[in-house]
Amino acid sequence: MRNDAAISLAGRAALSDGVSPVVRLTGGRAMAVEPAVPDYHVSRRGWFGRRRRNRRAVVQRRSLLLALWAGLARLGRGAWLVGRVVGKIVAVLAVLGGAGWGGRWAIRHVVDSPRFQVQQIELQPLQHVRREELVVLAGVALGDRLLSVDTDAVAARLATHPWVAAAHVKRHLPSVLHVELVERRAAAVASLGGLYLVDENGRPFKRARMDEADSLPVLTGIGREQFAKLPEASAGVFREALALLDDYRSRPGRPALSEVSIDPRFGFSLILLEGGAEIRLGRGEYSKKLARFDQILEAMDKEHLGGLSAVRVVNLDLGGRQVPVLLRGRDGDAAAEKPASKPAKN
Repeated sequence: MRNDAAISLAGRAALSDGVSPVVRLTGGRAMAVEPAVPDYHVSRRGWFGRRRRNRRAVVQRRSLLLALWAGLARLGRGAWLVGRVVGKIVAVLAVLGGAGWGGRWAIRHVVDSPRFQVQQIELQPLQHVRREELVVLAGVALGDRLLSVDTDAVAARLATHPWVAAAHVKRHLPSVLHVELVERRAAAVASLGGLYLVDENGRPFKRARMDEADSLPVLTGIGREQFAKLPEASAGVFREALALLDDYRSRPGRPALSEVSIDPRFGFSLILLEGGAEIRLGRGEYSKKLARFDQILEAMDKEHLGGLSAVRVVNLDLGGRQVPVLLRGRDGDAAAEKPASKPAKN
């Protein structure tokens, strides 16, 4: 009974492991229970002794309805994302468009407002130009929209007037247009086939009327054709002549001048208004030469030689110790030559 029980227990254990039990008996006794070894062997090697691979593939077929539903779901999610982005873009564009339209409406409302209309034009008249003429040239009238006025264009139109050297235009809100003008100053008159006013830079800027040319010295020696061919060089010569005039006028009491003669070879000569005497200066050292001229005038007054009306030519361009002075005779011709005084000490 014990052996049967042992065999029964061993068999049960073997059966629970999934193998057939084998009971070996020794002398009628149960010694051990070993699992039975299967009598077959599955070879996993192929031809030429190579180990076979497990090539089994599992194919799982999906339902056509489920695949269609999944595709529609993915398409719906993509369309929703695209619609979301497009919606944001449309919203931003709508906001920007509304802001732009609102800004333009506000600007139009401000520009067209009666509060910002031109009610005053601050413009001081020039010495040679009337205020009404300048206002017409500016092209701005009372009641115009101040914010629509192109200040640069107004300044450019005003600068076309020959007497206007520079123009600056500004807005003074809410209703004032302020204009500042720099008037050109006529320093001399140039004889260029006619009389033309010359400014401080040596540039002719308008044809001179008789009242405008009155009391101004005349620059002669450069013709119209020469100025047209060499405008910059001619303007430079005029500037040098104007500098000579300033040097001559720097000392009060000197005789008035009527003309500055310009000779390309011999330089500058001054023509006195009274008597028409010619003072030849040449080029350079004008202050020193004019000082010697002052000494000559003092000597002539002391010697009672008739004053300026008796002088015809004073040549200060020779550079020697003696300055030849050509005097007029009683009949108006050259009658005597006075030795020059000693040179001035500088």
